[in-house]
Amino acid sequence: MSGQVSGAVSRAWPTVSVVAGREIAVKLRDKAFIFTTVFMLLLVTAATVLPVLLTQRVPDVRVAVQGDAAVEVVELAARLGAEEQETSAPQSPADLLVLTGLPAANISWVTVEPGVDVDRILEQEDVSAALLGDELTSLQLVSLREVPSELNTLVTAASAELQAAEAAARSGLTAEEFAAITQPTAPAVELLEPREEGTIPPEFIALVFAFLFYLSVLTFGMSIAQSVVEEKQSRVVELLVAAMPVRWLLAGKVLGNTIMAVGQVAVIVGAGLVGAVVAGQSALVGQLAASSGWFVLFFLLGFVMLSCLWAVGGSLASRVEELSSTTAVMQILVIVPFFAAVMPIDEGTRQVLSYVPFTAPLLMPARIVHDGVAAWEPVVAAVLVLATAVGLVLLGARLYAGSVLHTSGRLKAAQAWRGVA
Repeated sequence: MSGQVSGAVSRAWPTVSVVAGREIAVKLRDKAFIFTTVFMLLLVTAATVLPVLLTQRVPDVRVAVQGDAAVEVVELAARLGAEEQETSAPQSPADLLVLTGLPAANISWVTVEPGVDVDRILEQEDVSAALLGDELTSLQLVSLREVPSELNTLVTAASAELQAAEAAARSGLTAEEFAAITQPTAPAVELLEPREEGTIPPEFIALVFAFLFYLSVLTFGMSIAQSVVEEKQSRVVELLVAAMPVRWLLAGKVLGNTIMAVGQVAVIVGAGLVGAVVAGQSALVGQLAASSGWFVLFFLLGFVMLSCLWAVGGSLASRVEELSSTTAVMQILVIVPFFAAVMPIDEGTRQVLSYVPFTAPLLMPARIVHDGVAAWEPVVAAVLVLATAVGLVLLGARLYAGSVLHTSGRLKAAQAWRGVA
């Protein structure tokens, strides 16, 4: 028996590999595929590299100052901006999502004598803004088009601190009493399960994985269906079926598109890892590497599980225009799990859905990212998805064989099951 199986495989493999190679060659020449891949690569690389580069860039702001109070405020603002560079520079892309403290900035200034036309200085763009006023309560911050946000924030903070100091002095408060009011001791923070510095929120990683699965399965699935129906319209499928069994043709299509889909995802995830390495985010590299393996595995199982059904959707149609209706079930099987993964749902429901074969490829990796699973849970979910994939592959092969040669009109699944010609 084992000899018969190995012999059948050895006979089928050359033909299946030729069909798979043809699918890969067509996809590599497809402009839409190339554009999508390049766009995703740029997006992932930018998401890992640019935030770090931006957080490390400290803006330089030059200010024209006129008036005693203005000079006092800009000096304090410059000191505050310099202190922020030493104490609170963001260390990870996630820090961009949280606005804490004051912005870091290099503030320089030039003193302008009374009577000098400040508007002309601004029009020459020698300075970004002008701070005018002899009293703290009547300061003016003037700019030609817009005031730099860092300057506005630091000047506002410096002015408020100086006004509070003056009010405290008038009230007879000592420096210690003033500091106790304006800089109270913050409560100590203790994290029972601290997230390592330099990592990004698990929710964001889960969202990226869900989006990759949704986009890839939908794009490649529709490509499989379109390829099948185009072969039916051009009668090419009749020549192919005459040269090989239908199941070999289906296996080649599924294999070729699976290789391309998994390869595309692996390249995109790899670009994210390389971007994190370039940005010096070693903790982020470890975080992505630990979670991406399970994602790629579940992506592979989920794609194979659905790819045969996409081929069936193409075989049920007689024209490309009918694909929207013949592939409606497959689109639902992709869209619903995606929204289940990104929408807020209670933990109990999420745990149950992580074992359901159609939602497990998205929700189980999301739970793994959150470190909320036991070691056996992903294995059980993967086995369930694999078992479902085997069943759907057999179902898809039966429906595909019963409908791929039918070119006179749209078929129903029941008709394809009976092999109506």
